[in-house]
Amino acid sequence: MRALVNAKNGFELAEIDLRLRGPGQFLGQEQAGMPDLAMKAIQNPELVKVARETAHDIIQKDPQLKKHPYLAAYVKTFKEEVHLE
Repeated sequence: MRALVNAKNGFELAEIDLRLRGPGQFLGQEQAGMPDLAMKAIQNPELVKVARETAHDIIQKDPQLKKHPYLAAYVKTFKEEVHLE
């Protein structure tokens, strides 16, 4: 309850929750099998910011990902396996 009162925003509350309860599930999959790098990314807002900016730059320059076939394949697989509705 203290975390709910003290958190400035949802992101901060999620970080507190991650520290207190551990990773649990991410996108409906157990995080225990998730690579260490992915878990560190969740806990590193600066890394997330840089990744977001890089992704934005790629999409601005190559919206169809024709110059990034591996990324295009990953996005296709992600869309097929994860339903964000």
